Amino acid sequence: MIRNRHNYFALGAFMLATAVVLGAFGAHGLENKISLHYLGTWKTASEYLVYNALGLMAFAAFNDGDVDYTDNKHFRISIFSIILGVFIFSVSLYLVALNQLIGESFKKMGMIAPIGGVLMAFGWVGLGYHFVMHKKQKS
Repeated sequence: MIRNRHNYFALGAFMLATAVVLGAFGAHGLENKISLHYLGTWKTASEYLVYNALGLMAFAAFNDGDVDYTDNKHFRISIFSIILGVFIFSVSLYLVALNQLIGESFKKMGMIAPIGGVLMAFGWVGLGYHFVMHKKQKS
């Protein structure tokens, strides 16, 4: 697991770069090749990648380095849930959006996206809870 707040920022920056590249590919490379519905699916995958990347970067900026949150098991589970969740969610939607180009073989990936969404929500709620509890302990 990532041990340094700068690494969370770097991961978020990498996720943003990936979202920009894939978002641009969807807007320009897939335009007129897949339906508007699937372009919307592609856009949703990119947007959630951006949202979670910015969240990780905000966490890294917020964490002033005084506390090593990574020693806390609940914190690590929350961060892992966010990262795994956005990966599952976005990748499954990207694959669903490509159905018109590669056949219907990935259409069922849409059933996996909610798992990623639940993991993201679980992770962000857990992270918020962790900060509330940490603030109470520190005060």
